[in-house]
Amino acid sequence: MHDKILGCLLGAAVGDAMGAATEIRSSNQIKKHFGGKVVDFQKPPQDTFARGREAGQVTDAFSIPYILVKHLIRAKGKASKELAEQALLDWAAREEWFEAFAGMTTRIMVHKLKYGEDLFRSKLFSSDYFALSSNGAATKVFPLGLLHPGKVDLAIRDTIAVSQAVHNDAYSISGACAVAAAVSSALVSGSVFKVVQAGLYGAEMGETKGREIARDYPGPSVFKRMKMAIGISLKAVDADSCCEELAACIGNGTQIAETVPAAFGIFVANKGQTMPALFDGVNIGNETSAIASIIGAITGALNGVHSITAAYLSVIERQNKMDLVRLAKELLSII
Repeated sequence: MHDKILGCLLGAAVGDAMGAATEIRSSNQIKKHFGGKVVDFQKPPQDTFARGREAGQVTDAFSIPYILVKHLIRAKGKASKELAEQALLDWAAREEWFEAFAGMTTRIMVHKLKYGEDLFRSKLFSSDYFALSSNGAATKVFPLGLLHPGKVDLAIRDTIAVSQAVHNDAYSISGACAVAAAVSSALVSGSVFKVVQAGLYGAEMGETKGREIARDYPGPSVFKRMKMAIGISLKAVDADSCCEELAACIGNGTQIAETVPAAFGIFVANKGQTMPALFDGVNIGNETSAIASIIGAITGALNGVHSITAAYLSVIERQNKMDLVRLAKELLSII
């Protein structure tokens, strides 16, 4: 179990750090800029969100759940909205992460927690689906899957609680539950099919529950788009053509109804293999950091840390001053 927990942590970190260099470009622009596909850590170009960072350094996609994991360990695994709020404030206090990577939704929630002013009540946010349902809900919740190996419903329960701290809407909750449920299943299963089924179940349950307890407004269903993405993957001739079709038909942007389905589509297209799926996430274009991080978390949990290039653990730990091996042991101790 330790190898799978560490695999999930490392996979998410590797996907984030490697994808940080390819963000905002199309797949063709990535090939042109880097001279081909990116299959190793690269220093992010100056026109990316991660400009000024070094190769192998993570962004918000991994640093937020990293801080969340530490809070969960201190709380002996008891997840709550309040715990997630404190974790967010802890993360926001670290200027190198917050100033460079905090998205619109995160900044607004930090402002509310600090000053009590709810900017979500403005006309802009009350009517704009895309301003609310960002993929941040999905990238940060894999720790809730780690806490509940094989207990998908418990992972969904805790994910809903944590999601309400920042991304309190039906679609964000749906995408978050899809990722946490898939990770939960992956820890005890060697089956790609079972992991995908768990992800679909999480998305459907998250959307249903989210409509009851959170913001509900017009927008594309994460659950239905996941089914579309999986269908595209199953019909594709190969992973490259699948990624092209996913980007064109599902999208690969910041909206959770694009990021999460794209990640699951790539996961299926690569038959759950860790490094090929990670590389496709890094090279699909646009929101590559988030997509690859989600893929890394799921495949790492499914296949374990030994499915990830051996040198990457030392790179991530050194470049980010993180001890993922110790973190995995501490997580295991509270499961």
